[in-house]
Amino acid sequence: MKFVFATLAFAAAALAQRVAITFPNQGQNIPAGSSINVQVAEGDQLSSVKEIGIAVTLQHCQQNPCEDVEDDLGTIFYAGPYQPQFFTPPSPPGAPYQNFTINIASSFPKGPAVFSVSHAQLLGAGPFLFTEIANLTVNIV
Repeated sequence: MKFVFATLAFAAAALAQRVAITFPNQGQNIPAGSSINVQVAEGDQLSSVKEIGIAVTLQHCQQNPCEDVEDDLGTIFYAGPYQPQFFTPPSPPGAPYQNFTINIASSFPKGPAVFSVSHAQLLGAGPFLFTEIANLTVNIV
């Protein structure tokens, strides 16, 4: 019974820490050759969390709907520390977030593309490693 409770507690803690791409919006048109802010928000933070970092990537889709990009995340625009903060105005879910400005090359292929945010952190007193990938499809025009 203790094992089940501990497992549920770890799962709840992990779900509270999930990241989401809150900008750009799903399906948004983004011109090739432009700069755009990618906003990454995180759920409620627990005191026993140690952020390892994130990577922000963009992968052109070979088909529509887009194929699974977890094996090939595409062009890396940022890889490093993740330090979400509460700001005014708040992100749409009211969560702490961090903005990353990326420059999309004018030669980037037109059509559907997937922004991915790979996220890693240490949770709990143990601690244990938690990883995830959040995806958002946009349209490069």
